[in-house]
Amino acid sequence: MKKRLVWIRTAPPDLPGSMAAFGDLVRQAVEPLADDWERSTCDLFDPRGGASMWRHHLWRLRHARRVLAAQPADLCHWLDGSMAAFIPHALRARSVVTVHDLIPLLQLRGELPGRPSAPAAWLIRRGIRALRGCAGLCADSAATRADLARLAGIAERVAVVPVPVRLLPPPQPVAVAGLPPGARYVLHVGNNAGYKNRLGVLAVFSRLRDLADLHLVLAGPPPTRALRAAAARLKRVHFAGPVDDAQLNGLYRGAAVFLFPSLYEGYGMPVLEAMAAECPVVCSTAPALVEVAGAAALCAPASDPEALAAQCRMALSDADLRGKLVAAGRARAGGFDVASLGRSLLKCYEQALERKEPHG
Repeated sequence: MKKRLVWIRTAPPDLPGSMAAFGDLVRQAVEPLADDWERSTCDLFDPRGGASMWRHHLWRLRHARRVLAAQPADLCHWLDGSMAAFIPHALRARSVVTVHDLIPLLQLRGELPGRPSAPAAWLIRRGIRALRGCAGLCADSAATRADLARLAGIAERVAVVPVPVRLLPPPQPVAVAGLPPGARYVLHVGNNAGYKNRLGVLAVFSRLRDLADLHLVLAGPPPTRALRAAAARLKRVHFAGPVDDAQLNGLYRGAAVFLFPSLYEGYGMPVLEAMAAECPVVCSTAPALVEVAGAAALCAPASDPEALAAQCRMALSDADLRGKLVAAGRARAGGFDVASLGRSLLKCYEQALERKEPHG
């Protein structure tokens, strides 16, 4: 008799950062290997859609038990650990959760910028309690596994399951306002959250201003007022705005250097994407980034823009070093493959089924 597996998707796939791409990777990885599993997907968000996170949260609080009861399963895989607060207590012993990072908890503890609201703090604490009771956890990185032990007291039932690099569609050109055709540029990709250190990106670029032909391009949501004001004090800074995956690939492939000086990351997919696109990478020494990049990137502390600028300068000026970084990055990205993800997840699923009682 086949075992029943349900993947739990907790955000509309058309919303940015909704884990839709990760869900597609999981299905692609597991389905060729899971002949003895019946597989389905459960959408646990307001079917009316909308971009309001709290609208979907309230819908889940009201309807999660009913929706999940209609899809009985031997095992549920929750694709986004930040939504663990909505795992019903009775389902935790039959749940595997992928934990991508602990950013909300770090913010709650004051270790990262951004203070959660009182309702958000309640959900964060509720989510940690739920994770403690689950049959198994999959951490994207050893750094996230260490965070689970240090911050949540969860040291067992956690497997490190790296995410394979996304295969981006063929590159498409992006018209970036003010950027001359064929200009040499440093690229950053990220949102406006404090831990992404976008102001730090500008601080690094300000130390490269003597390179008169060099520009800076930041892709992502529209900049904050503070970020725009800081950029206005520099020359040759351009905001590309949101881009689709083909345009993102075009930006990676056109960049002279990819700069990613995050204060914290649970994994660092943009680093792998840039490497796969044969773009030299300079990143911070955040543990997950060092883990993912290995020896294929140049690193310096996020708090040291001088050192990060020096690393960028070497990647920009030393042709032999650039060639080595490109080759090492291409090989590094190729090591994060879909087949390994599938084997690791199936192992986690089987181990979770062997645990009959909830933990914590």
